[in-house]
Amino acid sequence: MRRAAYKVVTHELATEVDRLTRAASRLCATSPDPALRDHAPWALRTALQELLVRLEVYRPYASGDAAAVVTEEAAAEARAVFTVPEEAGAVSVVRDLALGRAGDGPGHLEFRARFAQTSSALRAKSVEDTGFYRYVPLLSANEVGGNPGSPAVSPQDFHAYCARVQRDWPATGTALSTHDTKRSADVRAAVSVLTQCPERWADTLAEVTRAGDGVPDPHVAWAAWQTVLGLGPAAEERVQAALLKHVREAGLHTAWTEQDPAYEETVAAFVAQGPCGAPGRLVTDFRAELGPHVRANVLGAALVHLTMPGVPDVYQGTEGEYRALVDPDNRGVFAPQEQPSAKSALTTAALRLRGRRPEVFGDAATYEPLEAEGPGAAHCVAFVRSGEVLTAVTRLSLRLAEAGGWRDTALALPPGRWADALAPEREFEGHTRVVELFGSSPVVLLERLGGRVGGVQATVAGPR
Repeated sequence: MRRAAYKVVTHELATEVDRLTRAASRLCATSPDPALRDHAPWALRTALQELLVRLEVYRPYASGDAAAVVTEEAAAEARAVFTVPEEAGAVSVVRDLALGRAGDGPGHLEFRARFAQTSSALRAKSVEDTGFYRYVPLLSANEVGGNPGSPAVSPQDFHAYCARVQRDWPATGTALSTHDTKRSADVRAAVSVLTQCPERWADTLAEVTRAGDGVPDPHVAWAAWQTVLGLGPAAEERVQAALLKHVREAGLHTAWTEQDPAYEETVAAFVAQGPCGAPGRLVTDFRAELGPHVRANVLGAALVHLTMPGVPDVYQGTEGEYRALVDPDNRGVFAPQEQPSAKSALTTAALRLRGRRPEVFGDAATYEPLEAEGPGAAHCVAFVRSGEVLTAVTRLSLRLAEAGGWRDTALALPPGRWADALAPEREFEGHTRVVELFGSSPVVLLERLGGRVGGVQATVAGPR
């Protein structure tokens, strides 16, 4: 990520950095402090570049944010780049300007605004548009809001995050897929299953690859095989377009502005013969074997998204299963799904429940984690909203199956009787075995019967 940031700040954003350098030079030259007049433009430019590439967020949105964004740790690292300590003082000057410590005149305000704008553009271009196409061990983690270096969080951390959202930002929007996600949530759900079976995935790749068999480089091959597994059977032109975008965004061998036709032809030939040829069918067959666990990820993510704190943004088409890449899929004409699916039934049930019971999910709502007990407890993620709606999903279902399933794992339901939102005839209370709670589905959405409005329970027909 740092290498990508250096490339962007010295090439694509060179003009913006030059503008900031001139602004900093003017402020130093007109400062009443004689010490500030000694900083050369090259030193200020270097200080700007070194601070910008070390920002860990997109931008400071208010003056109070700046100290947490442009940290002293980042400044210390930036100073270390200079060989002469006196020249390293330019870092402190730039940091003070960015933090608003050097004054509040029109020039100072303009510098702070442009610094924030440049940092935002740098973060987007270097992380989203470059780094996420270069670092490809697990493509499902390469999205805004994700952390490819640490792609998972514990259930405890997840519950703590949800509690904080309910407390501080109960009306914030939440999204799994947008027009700009590199891979839709359902594609990511499939790729994420690979974390539970790395040996089987390695064995599959060993079957479909041979040393020097037209592979342009390992980076492209790794991204291509994951893409095919995430999509499942797909038209070759979709995969070709996605991989062409991938190599141009990565900018390692070709780029949008400096295209290498020979390299791109090699990539296209590899995609046609490998991922979109007979070897690719072995990968899609492997995906089919993982089908129940892909389904658990798809439905689990959907239900959590629809019932956790915040306001869920359901992007067009994602109410049902939606396998898409940012290019070319998100640029096409929207085609509504005609066939019902387990995901569409779940989405309908959850949204109808939110519509009938807005107080359960609103600003004054509550969020309470539930912990299962028993041998499979770590695989059950559950929570209750306002004591009235209960969500439970299966986590790491493949590992759960390999460990022997739920067995005697149980979940202690809050007081009252609870009905399944998709199958209201299924009712539960008290200490309930998880295998009975889920039935044939990897997820369950329950509503407390005493909380029904007017004694009416919504019924949503659909496959489970």
